Formats: sequence, C-alpha cells, structure tokens
Amino acid sequence: MSSTNQPYRLTDLTVVLGPPQAHRDAFVDFQARVARGDSVADHLWEAHEYAALAALTTRDGTISTHTLLETMIGGVLQVGAITADVERSWVWHEDGQLYAALTVSSEDVRPRAGGVAFHDPSLVTALNMVSDTIATLDGRAWMRWSSHTVADNAEPTMLSRCAALVGTMAELVITDSPAGLEQDDNTDVELEAELLVAIRHGRAHANMPLAEITRELRAVRHRDPMRYEWTRIVMDAFYLGALDVQQLRERAAAGATSGLAYLYLGKERSDQLKTNPVVTPRFRGEIAAKTFMTAYALERLAPVVSGALYEAMSA
Repeated sequence: MSSTNQPYRLTDLTVVLGPPQAHRDAFVDFQARVARGDSVADHLWEAHEYAALAALTTRDGTISTHTLLETMIGGVLQVGAITADVERSWVWHEDGQLYAALTVSSEDVRPRAGGVAFHDPSLVTALNMVSDTIATLDGRAWMRWSSHTVADNAEPTMLSRCAALVGTMAELVITDSPAGLEQDDNTDVELEAELLVAIRHGRAHANMPLAEITRELRAVRHRDPMRYEWTRIVMDAFYLGALDVQQLRERAAAGATSGLAYLYLGKERSDQLKTNPVVTPRFRGEIAAKTFMTAYALERLAPVVSGALYEAMSA
C-alpha cells in the first residue's frame, strides 16, 4: 500500500428505478407500508424490484458476457465497459417515496478511461436520455441517473483501519484452516488447503452484505491507502473471471486441479513463493487476506466462474 497527499476523486453513479406505469397495486401498498413504518420484508414489490436489479446486473458467464447495466453504460461511453462491482440499495427519492437503486463507483469500471469519464457531468445527462427509453420498455414512469463525487484525501487513521481489516480477514482464515493458529512454517500442501479456506470465506462474504468484514471492506477498498492494493486485486479477479468455465469443469473431471488456488495470489506473491517457498507467519497472514479479497472480488465480478473454480478445486 502507498499513499498520496493529492486529493483523489471518487465518483459514484446511481440509477434509481422509478414507479410502474401500470399494475400499481403492489407498488402503492409497498409505499403505504413504508410510510406507516410497517415491515416490507418479502413484500411483492420488494421481490419485483430485486428481480429487476438482478436482471440489470447478472453476469451469466465469464467477463466476456456483459450485463445489461454494462451494456447501458458502455453504449453511452462507446467502450466495452465492465463493472467489477455494483451496490444495490433502497433510496428515498425527491417525491418522498422509496425506490430500488444501483450504484457504480468510478473505481470499479474498466477500462480505466471509462471510470475517468464518470467524473464528467455530461455522462449523467447522456445516461438519462438512454434510460428514458429503457424505462418505457420496462413499463416504468422513469429511471434516473445521478452522480456524487468526493475528494479522497489521505487520512492518518485509514492506514491503521486498513491494517486492522487485513488482520481480521487473516485471522478468520487461519483460525479455520487445517493448520490453525500455529505459527510454524507451512508446507505447500497445508498452504493450498489454507488458500481454499480463504477462497470459501471470501466468496461467502461477497454474499453477506451485513457482515462486519464485508461492510468494512466496502467502506475502505477505494480509499487511500487500500485503493492501490484493491486495484491489483481487481485485476487478478479479471484474469480469473476470463477463465473458461467448461475447461475448468473438464479439469475437475480429470482430477487436474492441483495448483488452481495459487492463481488467487497474484503474480507478485506467487513469484515470492517460487523464490522462497518458506512461509513466515507474517507472509501467511498476508496471503490469507489477499486470497480472501481476490475471492470476494471474483464472486462480485463473475459468480459463475467463481463457483466453477471453487467446485473444481474442491473436487
């Protein structure tokens, strides 16, 4: 990790899914319950909107298959945009009602030029023009994009906060690994088993938005100093996300899956292991946290590939 004294812009683009033009009974009842403070868990409109969010963000295969959201953003940017992550939420709109929304960070868009374009206010205008048509096709009165930019200045407390998070992830993995918390050097076999534990926990936390580790990771991953490490992690996830799912399944069927877990380490740490296979306690914790985060990022980016890889390694 490294830091800089220069302010760094972080821009979030949020699209809010508006109300239906017809068959409004479920929507009206949902809003009435929200206004009264009643529970809306398992409400028909909630389920409808979660399905709509999934339709916009689900990736059916490798990163060569684009989501509808990526197609929308990429069409406006005129690039083959890929979003490494998307935030789902419920937001209050200016009309006083609660709507489902998706938020994409400039840091999560590839190519990087696409992320830089997020800072241009004209992008929101262009996206809203496209969304008018999509809203009509989806039977909605409207879909609205907005942007929010902040300057990320280096904060002294962030270094210790990020270090604490890495330590928490490492402890979770190592405690649950076959070797446990023993500080002895690990053999290659023990290390691979520990990597699988890290991958399992990383994938699980990608689908546990309320978990403490998940909330903290999402809060700091784009901030200085974690941003520099997270950029490398996302690039490793992109490499893994491009792997052929069918070939992975064939390797699993043939029993040729040894070493797949090491792909989660990234080139730098893999090279370090090749140079010196002895894993110190400190390096062990670093590997555990890195593998956890890469598995998390891959699950968010390409869950189909993530699942196929894990099944192959666990066969």
